[in-house]
Amino acid sequence: MEPIDYQGTVELKLCEKATERLSPINGILELTPLCNMNCDMCFVRLSPQEMQKQGSVRSGEEWISLAEEMCSAGTLFVLLTGGEPLLHPDFRDIYITLKKMGMILTINTNGTLIDEEWADFFARHKPRRINITLYGKDEATYERLCHYPDGYRRVRKAVRLLMERQVDVKINGSITPKNIHDLDELCSIAEDMNTAWKYDTYMYPASRERLSAFDLQARLSPQEAAAARVRIMEKKEKEEFRQAAARLLEIGNVPEGEPAPSPAKCRAGRSSYVISWQGKMRPCIMLTKPEADVFRLGFSEAWKEITNAVSKIRLNAECSACTMREACQSCAACAFLETGEFDGVPEYMCQYTKETLRLLKDICEKEESRNA
Repeated sequence: MEPIDYQGTVELKLCEKATERLSPINGILELTPLCNMNCDMCFVRLSPQEMQKQGSVRSGEEWISLAEEMCSAGTLFVLLTGGEPLLHPDFRDIYITLKKMGMILTINTNGTLIDEEWADFFARHKPRRINITLYGKDEATYERLCHYPDGYRRVRKAVRLLMERQVDVKINGSITPKNIHDLDELCSIAEDMNTAWKYDTYMYPASRERLSAFDLQARLSPQEAAAARVRIMEKKEKEEFRQAAARLLEIGNVPEGEPAPSPAKCRAGRSSYVISWQGKMRPCIMLTKPEADVFRLGFSEAWKEITNAVSKIRLNAECSACTMREACQSCAACAFLETGEFDGVPEYMCQYTKETLRLLKDICEKEESRNA
């Protein structure tokens, strides 16, 4: 999972070089597990009572001290997230200090807390981007999915306030059984807002510190998720949809490869890391292992432990030979969360990819038939 959307080839090349050198250029700081919403599918959010049983959030001084080590080690891009990061009592101090260090900052937020005062703050101290999650098309969906009945109005207001102040905003979201019926309208709302936007239809079955099993009813079936993915492609790509579909179909049917266990291919644990609210460094925000106690070990030593552990991860040989491997979104985190093992075969993702390609092929063939 990438911390930010890179802008331009220079940044991409910087990250590619960092990955080759195992340099920690990308960091995610999970400032707090607390959130004013309680979404059914969330894998991080804890109530104050649940958090107190596990510990307390790190202070602003601790995060800032750690950021100095991060900066010295080469971290340039930082995503501040949670929970809801704006709930951290020292958020402003952390944010301003990291920005003064020269770090390029992005924020993940549900948007409901952003009022005129917050919008003015971000106008004075502009981030690279603020990612705001839009969960539904109205208050009914927010009540049903997020148990927060005033969310829709608050998010629309937050986006308006930020855009009026020329703060870059991106709309994100996940499609679940409780908002699938909003899908077309969600895409249209994001388009009308004139922002960048992205809706995911694959949901990792993670629970993390919530200490309860992931509710499988909180995500779509592989077939439903694939159908939603294709609908989003049609909405997003518009007149370029046919070309986008053709590209995915082309890479989704490559010759069978040589079966061999393969290393993790993403940037997690190679140039990217996350530090949980408890101070655990991990390669990916979805995982709880491998992990290292960054406040006890220090940043550099924790990074060495993580890169060493990630270098030993091997994915299933069957996946490396699959004809759909270039189109499949599977990764080490997906395999582990779906199967319990890094080298497991994530059947959900197999079905999701297969159905996506089938639907795209069917659409393309029907279009060709109409044009014949």
